[in-house]
Amino acid sequence: MKFSISREKLSRMLYLASSIVERRNTMPIIANVKLKAESGSLSISATDLELGLLVTEEAVVDEPGSITVGAKVIYEIVKELSDGEVSIRSSEGQRLEIKAGHSRFKINGTSADEFPSVPGVDLVTGVTSVEALKIIEMIDKTGYAISSDETKFNLGGIYVETIDGLFPGGAKSLRFVSTDGHRIAIIDRPADGLDLDRGVIVPRKGINEIKKMLEGNDGSIAVSISEGYFALRSSTVSLGVRLVDGRFPDYSKVIPSEKTTSIKVNRSDFYSAVKRVSLLTTDKSKTLKFVVSDSSLTVSSSSPEYGEATETIDIQKTGKDLAIGFSAKYLIDFMQSVSESEAIDISLSGEVGPALFSTVDDDFYRCVIMPMRFE
Repeated sequence: MKFSISREKLSRMLYLASSIVERRNTMPIIANVKLKAESGSLSISATDLELGLLVTEEAVVDEPGSITVGAKVIYEIVKELSDGEVSIRSSEGQRLEIKAGHSRFKINGTSADEFPSVPGVDLVTGVTSVEALKIIEMIDKTGYAISSDETKFNLGGIYVETIDGLFPGGAKSLRFVSTDGHRIAIIDRPADGLDLDRGVIVPRKGINEIKKMLEGNDGSIAVSISEGYFALRSSTVSLGVRLVDGRFPDYSKVIPSEKTTSIKVNRSDFYSAVKRVSLLTTDKSKTLKFVVSDSSLTVSSSSPEYGEATETIDIQKTGKDLAIGFSAKYLIDFMQSVSESEAIDISLSGEVGPALFSTVDDDFYRCVIMPMRFE
């Protein structure tokens, strides 16, 4: 095998592949990436047996061939090379020689025959075109609520389903939902022809890799959900993610249908007040007290160690006055996801019922946050 390729292209390919490989495993070969040069192109494959990635770029191929090498070592080498062309060839004894400028490296590899098949990268049925920016937005607005509790495997990802009748014309919508048991993030966007028989759960690691794959892509990607995989393909990258084998909870039961108090508040004012007042909290959840009156919202915190903080902001309110507690972290996560919005709508269903947060300019993105007890 002998080929040359720009350092920029090669670095991007290895960046995508290196985070998929599993370094702590009982199958050492999957800590490697597979390089295959043929017909004017270089392809790099990586898998942890749950995710599979195949990325292909144009290259000048003098001798076709393939080899596997450690993902971490080759990525670290290529990252540090000077810009320009990188020349790579395999030699006897499964070694890989890398040349760029005045730099020379020889690293040990293994036969490509030992590398397992890469799962889920072949899109064969149910292919739909979806805007990459739409998928990125939906991940950004739900990813923060994925559970980090490894024992709750069915909450360790984003639930994906299609919904009828939300948008004009009767087109189906694509819905992403995530929850950690204390909050639920829900976003709907036009589905562009995607129609699922049932909802599926895409795991956290797969979500992270999807977002990396789509970085800098403002075009469309092909999407397929079949045979237990969520698979995507752009012009150069194919990614397959094994779906979580579990049942997602019925989140619809938690979405409040009635409200006793409605608030409209400037997002920037609310965000700044929450951040400042949370500075004087010591508990992990950073619980804040909110007192709602006719035209103002008072946010306060107290801690035996630091002291007390209070801030009052103007609001528009209908309904009852009340006092309620929320986690500052949960509020901040939501407000960071809607940084483009000017105002936030908050619907409260009493002092202990779930609260519904949304923005005045997007009826199709919501976050339900459970209140917390405060002293």
